Amino acid sequence: MSNLPDYMVLGGDARDSEVSLLDILDNVLNSGVVIHGNLVISLAGVDLVYVGLNVILTSVETARRNIERAKPARGLLNDRPMQ
Repeated sequence: MSNLPDYMVLGGDARDSEVSLLDILDNVLNSGVVIHGNLVISLAGVDLVYVGLNVILTSVETARRNIERAKPARGLLNDRPMQ
């Protein structure tokens, strides 16, 4: 388990105000981020275009760690498919 917080602060003192893109990317890949959104374009009350967006951005190592941690909670103690 990481000692990193679940959030990221981009502000602060003048000494700490520089945050590199690499730091942000490292934090996102270590903790993961989920983006969910919908876009509907309508004309006169008729939906013309619907775009749904579901994105999970994380590292493979973080995803595997979270899957292994969730298995006991869901009762999936082995990898055999349910019959």
